[in-house]
Amino acid sequence: PFPNGFASNLDGKTDFTRQIIHIDEILSPEAKACTLLHEILHAVWALHALSDDDKEERIVTALGNGLAQVFRDNPKLLSFIKSSLN
Repeated sequence: PFPNGFASNLDGKTDFTRQIIHIDEILSPEAKACTLLHEILHAVWALHALSDDDKEERIVTALGNGLAQVFRDNPKLLSFIKSSLN
C-alpha cells in the first residue's frame, strides 16, 4: 500500500518533499483517522521547525489520538471549527 522506499511497519508516512501523506489502506477507518491526524501533526511540527528529538513521536502520537477522541466525543466540533474559519 505504500510507495517504494517506505518501511512496511508504518501505518502512515509524510512525504515532506512531495507534500503528500500516505496512509496504509489496510487499516480500519478509526486507525486511518488517527494515523492521518498523527501525520498532520508531524507536518505541523516540521512546518514550525520544532525541536526534532526522540520525544516527537511520543508527543505526536498522544496529540493525534487525543484529537481523534475529542472529535469522536464531539461530532459537531469539526463543523463548528470549519464554520468559524470561513
